[in-house]
Amino acid sequence: MANPYLKGPKTVNGERKVPIPSFLNCFLAKYIKTLTGIFLFSKQPGDPMTASAYRKMWESILRKMNAAAGSTEYDQKITGLTAHIFRHNYCASLCYQMPNISIKRIARLLGDTEKMVLEVYNHDLEEKENVKEVVADAITL
Repeated sequence: MANPYLKGPKTVNGERKVPIPSFLNCFLAKYIKTLTGIFLFSKQPGDPMTASAYRKMWESILRKMNAAAGSTEYDQKITGLTAHIFRHNYCASLCYQMPNISIKRIARLLGDTEKMVLEVYNHDLEEKENVKEVVADAITL
C-alpha cells in the first residue's frame, strides 16, 4: 500500500475559498487548537489521512446522520451518500432558493465560479421556472 502524499489540485479551479458560517467558527477554532500538525483530519498526529481512514471517518459520519434520521441498523434512511454528492446536494438546494439567493452568492459559498454553477445546475434552475406566469406578469405591467 502506498503512503499518502500531498499534491496540488488538478486545475486552478481546485483551489477554493469557501466561507464558513459563523455558527461553525467557534467549534472549528476549538478543533483546530487540538491539531498537532497541518492536517484537519489525520490518522496519526501530524500525518495526512489515508484513504482507508477517510472511508472509516465518512462511514462514522453516515452512521451519525442515520441515527439522527431515525434509521435502524437494518433500515438505513441515508445510503450511497459521498462527500461529493453531499456538496452536489448542497448546491442544488441553494439553486432551488433562487431568487432569494443569487448565482453569484451560490458560487461564492461553493468556492467556485458562476459559470460552473450555471453549467452544472442549470437544469435545477429550469425546473423551478414558471415561464407562463412570468411572461404574463411582464405583459400586464
